[in-house]
Order: sequence, then C-alpha cells, then structure tokens
Amino acid sequence: MSILGILFFTASIITAASAFLILHRNSKSGVNAYFALFCFSATVWLFCSGNMFISKNEHDALMWSKIGFTGLAFMPAFFLRFVYAFTKKIINVKTFIIFYVLSLTAVILNCTTPFFYSGIDARFFGYYPNAGFLYILVPAQLAFFIHLASKNLKSYLKRPDLTAYRHNQIKNINSAVFILFVLLIDHLLSFAALPIYPFAEICTAVFISIVVINLKRYVPSDIKIILSRSFIMAVLAAAVLSFSYFVWKYGGSWIISSALTFVLSFMGTYLYRAAIDKAEDLFLAEQKKYSNTLIQAASSMAREHNLKRLLKFMAVIVMHELKVKNFAVYLENKDKKTLECHYIRPSVPSEIIFPYSYAHPFIMFIRNKKRPFTAADLPLYIINSAELPFRPAFVIPFFFDNGTNGFIILSSKKDDMPFTREDVRTFEALSRQTSLAIESCLFFEEYKNTQEKIFAAEKLASVGGLAEGVAHQINNRLNQFSMISGELKYEIEDFIKANAKLVNDNEILKKTLDYITGLSDSLTQNIKRTDAVIKGILNYSRAEKQGTLFSHFPLKEAFDLSLELLKLKHKLHKDFKIEFNFQNDDDKIYGIRSQITEAVYNIIDNAYEATKEKYEDLPEERKINYKPFIKVMLKHTDSKHIISIEDNGCGIKEENVSKIFAPFFTTKSSYKSGTGIGMYIVRRMVEENHKGKVSFESKCGVGTKIIFELPREAIVN
Repeated sequence: MSILGILFFTASIITAASAFLILHRNSKSGVNAYFALFCFSATVWLFCSGNMFISKNEHDALMWSKIGFTGLAFMPAFFLRFVYAFTKKIINVKTFIIFYVLSLTAVILNCTTPFFYSGIDARFFGYYPNAGFLYILVPAQLAFFIHLASKNLKSYLKRPDLTAYRHNQIKNINSAVFILFVLLIDHLLSFAALPIYPFAEICTAVFISIVVINLKRYVPSDIKIILSRSFIMAVLAAAVLSFSYFVWKYGGSWIISSALTFVLSFMGTYLYRAAIDKAEDLFLAEQKKYSNTLIQAASSMAREHNLKRLLKFMAVIVMHELKVKNFAVYLENKDKKTLECHYIRPSVPSEIIFPYSYAHPFIMFIRNKKRPFTAADLPLYIINSAELPFRPAFVIPFFFDNGTNGFIILSSKKDDMPFTREDVRTFEALSRQTSLAIESCLFFEEYKNTQEKIFAAEKLASVGGLAEGVAHQINNRLNQFSMISGELKYEIEDFIKANAKLVNDNEILKKTLDYITGLSDSLTQNIKRTDAVIKGILNYSRAEKQGTLFSHFPLKEAFDLSLELLKLKHKLHKDFKIEFNFQNDDDKIYGIRSQITEAVYNIIDNAYEATKEKYEDLPEERKINYKPFIKVMLKHTDSKHIISIEDNGCGIKEENVSKIFAPFFTTKSSYKSGTGIGMYIVRRMVEENHKGKVSFESKCGVGTKIIFELPREAIVN
C-alpha cells in the first residue's frame, strides 16, 4: 500500500467521522444535513481515490476513479446548499434541483463515455485519470459555487444582529473556503496532465475539519479531548488487531484469532473508558478544581448578610480561581427602573460607570436569556451599545423571587483562554445560590433601613409631640403676658385720664408713663410675633394626607412665606438680599405645597445663618465689603423641575460633607437655633414623598448650593 493511499484513506475516515459527528448533534437541522451530505460526497471521492492509487491494474484504477467522480460531482452543490442554509438565505428550490440533475448527468456521462475521464495513466505516485474534453466543467462548476458561497458569507457578515461568535464563525468558514481553491488548481492541473501530487484531497479533509470545529463550537480543551480519545482508540485498535494477527499467523487458527479479537475488543471498551476518563481528568483538572472551590464558596455565601462584604468575597474567589482580569455586579434599582453597578474590582472612575434602563438591548437580552452566557453569544449591536467599564467575556444573570434581578460580568481570563461549556454549567448551578445570598443581604439591608426609619420617625414623633406640648405651655404664658401688657396699658391710660392735670404739670411723671406705655406696646408686638412663629412650626408638624396635597403652585409663594418666617426668626442684615431667577412670579412647580415650603424655609434659614456666621468671622475691615445674598433659580426639563438655592456663606467643611443629611447632626453652637433634623427632613420629603433628588455643592469659606430635582408629575406608591 502506498503512502498516498494511506493518506487518502485517513482523509476519508476523517470526512466520514465529521458527517456522523454533525448528524449526531442534530440530524433534523438543515445546516447539519447538507454539510453531512457534503462530507459523505467527499468521503466517496477520497475513499475511491485511495483505492485507485493502490490498484494493481488500469481497469480497477479507472473503475474506482469513475465511482469517486460521483462524490466529486455532487460536492459543490451540497456545499453551496449548506452555506445557504447556514446563512438562512431564501433559496429557489428549483435552481438546486437543476444543479443536482446536472451533477447526476455528469456522473452518468462519466460512467458511459470518455467525456470526463478519457482514460488512466500510471504516474510516479500511482494511477491517475486523464481529463476528457468536458472535464473543464468540473473546475468551472467549482469556481462558480465557491464564488457564490463566499459572496453569500461576506454579505451575511454585514448583518447587525450577528452574535460575536457567529461573526467569527462565518469569518473562519469564509477563510477556509479559500482552501478549496487548492482543489480548483488541482483540477486545472489535472486537465493539463501535469505530473504533480494530488494535494486537493488532503486539503478537502482539512477544510471539513475546520468547518466541523466551528460548527461544533469547540475550544482548545475540547480539541485536546477529541485528539486524546482518537489517539487512545487508535492505540487500542492497533494493539488488538496486531495481537490477533500474531495469534492467527503463528497459531494457525482463525477461530481462536477471531474469538480472541472479540474478547480483547470487549475488554478494550473498559480500558478505553478508563483511559479517556484519566485523560479528561488530566486536561480538565484545573477547571474541576475551581468548580469545586466555587461550589464550596457558595455554601458559605448564605451566612453573609452584608452585601458589600458578600460582593467583595465573590469577587476575590472568582478572580482568583478563574484568573479573570475584572469583576462587576449590577443590581436593580426598582425606584429608578434601572440596573446600577454596586461593586467593581479593580475600581474604576465613576464617570465611566453608567446605569442601564430596563429597555436597554443589553438588559433585555439578559432578561430573555436567563442563564449564564459568554460575550460571544451577544449580537454585535448589543456589544457596541453596552457602555460597560470593561469589555465583558462572561455574563451571569440572577433573578430573585421578589422579581428583582441583576447580573455579574467577568472580563477575559489573564491567560486569554476562552470560557467553556463547563464554565457555563458551573455558573448555571451557582447562579441560584448567588441569587439567594444576594437577596438575603438585600433583605437584611432593607430591614435595617426600615428599623432606622422607624427609630428616626419615633424620635421625630417624640420631638413633634414635645414641641406641641411646649408650644401649648408657651401659648398659655403668652396669653397671660398679653393680658398683663394690655391691662397695664389700659391702667396707665385710665390714670392719665383721671389725673390729666397732674401728669401734664409733672414732666418726669409724663415721660415715665409714656415709656411704660411704649414697653407695653413692644411687649404686645413681640408676643404676637412669637405666637406667629409657634403657629408656623405647629403647621409644619401637623400630619396631612399625602395623596391629596399634590398640586401645581407658584414656587415664589413658598419663598415669600419662608422669607416672612425668616424675618420673624432673625434680624436680617441690612445688606442682605435674596435674588429670584424665575420666568415670572407665577412660574409653577408640582408637589406638596406645605412640604416644599418647609424644605425651602429650612434651606434659606441655613443659608442665612451661614452668611451670618461668615460675617461674624470676617475681620472688621472686610465686613464693610461683604454683601450676603441668596440666589434662587428655577428651570424645567421635560421630566422634572430643578430648583437651586445658592448662598455666599461659610460653606461646609470637608469632614462634615457626608453628615449633612444625617438626623440630629448640626454644626451650630448650642446657643444657636437648630436641632439637626432640618436637612434630614428636607431629604425625606423631596426623595421619599416626591420621588425627587437632593444634592449640594459646597466649598468651605465660599458658599453652598442646594439643588432640588422634582418630577413634573407626582410619583407616589
């Protein structure tokens, strides 16, 4: 047997195995069926070519060559049909029927006439057919079909909905198509009767192997396992056949040899199973090791109730075991209807981390997929639209029983090895445990926040109850003071009327009575002002039904009322002014009037006291030039009102920035007004009751700007 014959038989085994491998995966798939037909055609051609090379005479060689021509004639049509099915191109069935009929006609003509194979010659490598005058149609047909296939593959590459893997798959197959040009050149040289080795048959086997690897989505570890299985099978088969042949040759009994072959083959199956298990353990040792580590880590995740620590623990385990470069977790924010990054490692600037809305293609794909997947499964337009802090290689969705969801994204591994099907299965099993662990942490955090709110509410309620009690007692005393000051004034007026001559004649007595009358008037005025302040405080503390309070109202009204309260509380600086930047005084916002007024009052009260504190701290020579002010600006967008209140006061010290909205935190001295709940109340009213947002910008010694963002329509639970 010639070496060339052995190569051809080996190539035919490869193509036949490829056909069975593809059909075994999904025999009902049109793509697999037509590629299998292409492989079977190649198998017929290669097997017959091998027999042609080892034939002992011209007659047998010509017979095998004409039988092999059957596979050669149908290969281009089956290949083009496979490409059209693979790219989902709508075809004209009648056109392919014509192709099949023409191929069959060529086969019949080749068997009955010398038009395609005119004869056969013995060359230095073996028998090889001579080309007839119609043989030129074979390379012409092949060139035409290669052109159509390549054109269709290139056109398919332009589709935006292709996944990254599909895109690479098409590129690889299209690149492999050019291997078939070797087959084309071989046909042309055969037509010219040049004495060269026929490499086209070997290239065909290589081409089919490349396509199978792409269709089956093999990764390096899979290929190692396939090769190891093939090698083990070949070694065992060679051992069994060699031993049987040795027994038959020297024992002289084919019955004993056959029986021994059967027994050894039966034993060989167990040896084969044990050998491939050992080989797989060797190749997949690293993967099984980290899979076991992840499973063990998952059992300990349930005992962690702090979300930040849990995510950090997950990141450390995954990054260490899988050796990935980046790790990030996104969780759903139901209030904003977005998914936001809760943890990322290594850390990146916050400017490049963006939340995702429910309608984003990336999020919709994850919610539909509902299982771990590699980035290769993502359509290219989604990859291009995903503004992630790093390029994803693996995505692990998880879903909670309460409907909340999120996902983990991993970057590529440090050794650039791809994620395998084993990785997908491992994380598919772990995603449920991950979901439960994260859901447990979220529950504990929500429970903790709820308890803090209840505690704060109880404090505020006790403060409010105490305020009403104290106000009641103060009002009783104010009523007494008011009555006393009124009685004192009336008593003096009666005394003057009864003793007019005495009063008029005694200048000192007259001045004394006028002074006492003035004190009485001043006392009455201050009692009225104090009563107004107490009433204002009590009005704010009264609970009202939230749902009935939303309305459109001019923001200027809230500032006017707040300014009146500010004047009652403070003796305003002579140069103090408040500037309004509205479209007009009737410029309206949407919200709860009383709560917005209270929020505005708290802000401008703090702002004025900040300017007052700055003024008191200035050197005497700089106080003359200091002009305290508060600037108010209102602007509107399509979805919200934006209110900014800016002052040029003392600003906020850096160490106090994180505490501004904390309940009962105050920077004011004990002798100044302030309980530390003003900004806390502002934030709760704006963010919880109005579903808006409060933020601030401040620089110590320069001033502070508070920004409200309120929805244009009410958003309430």
